[in-house]
Amino acid sequence: MVRPWVEVSLSQYQELKKLREETNRPLSEIIREAVSKFVRKKDFPASTTASYLPKGTRDKYKSVSAYFHRSDWNLLAIISKETGRCKTRLIREAVDQYLGRRCS
Repeated sequence: MVRPWVEVSLSQYQELKKLREETNRPLSEIIREAVSKFVRKKDFPASTTASYLPKGTRDKYKSVSAYFHRSDWNLLAIISKETGRCKTRLIREAVDQYLGRRCS
């Protein structure tokens, strides 16, 4: 297992926290599941935009610690390299997709 600090948006954090309370599952487990589903997709278009947090937006994100399977973390690194998007951005995309599926 790999345990990095990742940054999710405040709105994502609020939804994840609510989901954690509803399901009684750890936040790390929910994020790990989101990333695991995300890295198994087939299509990852390359990014043409800069992959960083613009100055002055740092307070709109929450740092959380999450455990990931090493294989998922390695796949995330490969996807990052191939698409030009940083791992943190990919994790936020994974969480968005996961939360979208949960709400449907």
